[in-house]
Amino acid sequence: MRRLDLNLLVTLDALLAEHNVTRAAERLHLAQPTVSLQLARLREAFGGPLLLPGPRGMRPTARADELRQPLRQALEALTQAV
Repeated sequence: MRRLDLNLLVTLDALLAEHNVTRAAERLHLAQPTVSLQLARLREAFGGPLLLPGPRGMRPTARADELRQPLRQALEALTQAV
């Protein structure tokens, strides 16, 4: 957890929803290179890729699929708390 910040988790949530770096960047109101850099930081923090290039954008790895629902629930809980 020390290598992660909340912004990276929000980015991961957007990437898992959009399956596309450009659309995730638009959703987050960030530049595409910023989201690409955050994806690289996520890869480093999790010790491997979470999304891989696919025929139509990015496809989640098995690890990313495992994270999808718990991450969504945690971010929703945080949103309600704040």
